[in-house]
Amino acid sequence: MVSLITIRDAIALQGIAELNQLSRQFDQPPALMQAMLKQLEAMGKIERVEADSSCLIGNCKDCPDGKKCLTEAYRIKKHISV
Repeated sequence: MVSLITIRDAIALQGIAELNQLSRQFDQPPALMQAMLKQLEAMGKIERVEADSSCLIGNCKDCPDGKKCLTEAYRIKKHISV
């Protein structure tokens, strides 16, 4: 099983990583990967990035019935030091 540290490191290396991308990369079910990402988010290690609006017409292969892509993407949370 993949660890939270491994997921965090993968996001750091990629800059921004999508839920489905990480699920395929680590061969884990999307529901489990989503739960782990939510845990990292609650711990303040990562933050959710707003959905990409580049697929405005819904013609992607993965879009069911022509709906726009709704992706969950995450990046490392930037810590502001004062």
